[in-house]
Amino acid sequence: MEKEKIDQKINISIQLDHGLVRNNPQNPKRIILLLHGYKLNGEFLYDTFIKIMPEDSLVIAPNGPFIVPVIKKESFSAGYAWYFFDPMKKHFYINYDPAAEYLKKMMQELNPNKLPITIIGYSQGGYLAPKVAEICPNVKSVIGVNCVFRSTKFTFKPEIQYHQIHGEIDLIVEPQGAEEEFNKLQTLGNTGSFTLLPEEGHKLSPRFMDPVAKCLNS
Repeated sequence: MEKEKIDQKINISIQLDHGLVRNNPQNPKRIILLLHGYKLNGEFLYDTFIKIMPEDSLVIAPNGPFIVPVIKKESFSAGYAWYFFDPMKKHFYINYDPAAEYLKKMMQELNPNKLPITIIGYSQGGYLAPKVAEICPNVKSVIGVNCVFRSTKFTFKPEIQYHQIHGEIDLIVEPQGAEEEFNKLQTLGNTGSFTLLPEEGHKLSPRFMDPVAKCLNS
């Protein structure tokens, strides 16, 4: 009897516990949603950026919906992911949609006053960020750090300002390809900026803080 392999899609409804880190400002004027990189977590990005966050902002840094075991010397710890893409096969095992819907639902629950939202995404979180902006109401700007805004994976919205900041010697996400994709948004009317940081790689260093703060205040 021959073996048959079938790719079958089944729709189910599940409840996800969304671990997150947030501040607690009085009478916030806007929300800043932080999306971490692959195998990282919300607390990492919160701790990285909180010093440059405007005081009138509610800062929310969730964990991705998918747990990724991170091997340590004698144990495992939980890292998180937003999607699963095989760069060798150029294949998405899980695309952007589940995480984008997850974040849309989260914002509906945590933003009852419909405050304007800025999304800051680093690495994998930056790839996802414009897709979240496409489907999530009240997003006013997207800031991607060391990522690519793949124009075929989301719908450009002219009312949203898209920015990118990239390390010039990033060996994980190639900056030239990121800039080429970003320029496609400029032809559609995007008014955001692309910033290339000399002598910076993929890892977030203190030199990324000023460009991110500048985009927040633009």
